[in-house]
Amino acid sequence: MQVIQRTPLSSILVVDDHPIIAEACRVVLGDVEDIVAARDVRRGYEAFQEHQPGVVILDLTFPGEALGGVDLLHRISSDAPLARILVFSMHADANIVVSAIKAGAIGYLLKDSSPDELPKAVRQVRSGHRYVDDRIDLRGVHLPDMTEARPAAVLTPREKQALGLLGEGHSEPAIAEGLGITPRAVARLIKRARLKLGIRRTSDLLRRARELADEDESHNRRTN
Repeated sequence: MQVIQRTPLSSILVVDDHPIIAEACRVVLGDVEDIVAARDVRRGYEAFQEHQPGVVILDLTFPGEALGGVDLLHRISSDAPLARILVFSMHADANIVVSAIKAGAIGYLLKDSSPDELPKAVRQVRSGHRYVDDRIDLRGVHLPDMTEARPAAVLTPREKQALGLLGEGHSEPAIAEGLGITPRAVARLIKRARLKLGIRRTSDLLRRARELADEDESHNRRTN
């Protein structure tokens, strides 16, 4: 995995087995972007968890894995339903496009596009709007709407517990003691919840944690 340059919170993860694609993205998108590159599906998933990028630019085809990018789409979308994913591929087949969107992609751009199309697609995807290359023939094809295509963010009971305790002002070590798990496990729970909810700023995470704590308190009052 290669970090080409880093600035917090504006990162773009490029998952493609050709290093020149990441370099081209850096050139086209300019110096304001933090480009993180991964060359296979496994490293792409690890990089997504580590960097929590604002946008993922993802190829679909990897050596020995056919459409392994679709599997990565499923994994990322399962962990983080609000992830902003732009497929960047040579595949123009409408059925592949639909499969990618159903798996969690917001955008789909062909690799032979003009250089000015990539920044436009990234801006659309980053803002949560769908972008599909207008050269792809979608006549007679139903594209699922954003609600159909993207699963709802569902926290596990353990993730809700950890966030609720965080909202009550407990530290991660205190939460770990209360739940009978390690501080590292607490950090993982909170990180997964952050990804699922699409929350980047700590202040927003704490606000959501306080809301969960209030919800649990209201529920306990009603049931007692």
